Amino acid sequence: MPAAFTLSAFTGDADIRAIEAVRSAVRTVKPDAWMPGPDTDPASRLPYCRIARVGDAPVGYTWMDWWTERDGTRLLLLLGYVHPHWRRRGIGGHFLTWQLEAARQDPPAMDGDGPYVFGGNADIDQPDVRNLLMRAGFRLAFTAMDLECDLEETAPAPVPLPDGLVERRLGEVEHRLVHAAIEESFATSTHGYVPRTYERYRRDVADRQSDTGLWCVAWDGDEVAGVVINEKVDAGTGLTPWVAVRKRYRRRGLATALVRNGLARCSAAGLKRVRIATILENANQTVGFYERMGYREVLRRPRYRRPFDRSGVTVA
Repeated sequence: MPAAFTLSAFTGDADIRAIEAVRSAVRTVKPDAWMPGPDTDPASRLPYCRIARVGDAPVGYTWMDWWTERDGTRLLLLLGYVHPHWRRRGIGGHFLTWQLEAARQDPPAMDGDGPYVFGGNADIDQPDVRNLLMRAGFRLAFTAMDLECDLEETAPAPVPLPDGLVERRLGEVEHRLVHAAIEESFATSTHGYVPRTYERYRRDVADRQSDTGLWCVAWDGDEVAGVVINEKVDAGTGLTPWVAVRKRYRRRGLATALVRNGLARCSAAGLKRVRIATILENANQTVGFYERMGYREVLRRPRYRRPFDRSGVTVA
């Protein structure tokens, strides 16, 4: 990093204002940027936060998040954000070098006994970030895909469920069955799936998904066969965070019926578009499935990883 730059640990409210200044600048060129930090995440992440300044002006900051995935992988996600005016001056490389070393020296305590793995994100519109990660030894692990269905162009009519299955409104005491069906459906996921506790599921429902009238739940007697959960993001936009069909009910057209019926409900509720995310490399070829339902690609978000090791890396 050029000598004019300083890198300091997070110290309190003044640094929140510095981080907000960096966020505002970054979002002038990438409005949808995800930028967590000390004001959004647990305090346990603070040791991995550094703020870059030129004089008194904040020009970037680092952050790290982590979680244990379904297969036991303990992922350390390295995040860094640089003011657009100060890019291509070595700040991002310095951030990444510092993060790799800090995590090696003092990795966070995490559940599970699987390997630690470094993770990095670079959307398809961030080639400089991708090149930085590649120079540091990261390689593509999988590609998250954002798709959108324009309900003013594609408004599917409701269709019947496969024989033997019925759709009905969800009772309050039945949420545990929905949660269990989602977890079972993703039990073999190999693309970074993080299991949710029932308590976390209930928080998500309370915070964002309480309008169960937008949900579609298929029942086989007292068992949940599959579920599509929709939520309203704003006046015209919906999001489908969950499409889950239990294994023994697959290959019967259930997912198609639930997604179509969910889109019909969103349209009837006045939404103009619905977004969904999936994995390009999914063995069930979910991208093609959603495209046949009227969705179109909006953004590719490649996800990169590299092994956790004790050898030092300097990223130019």
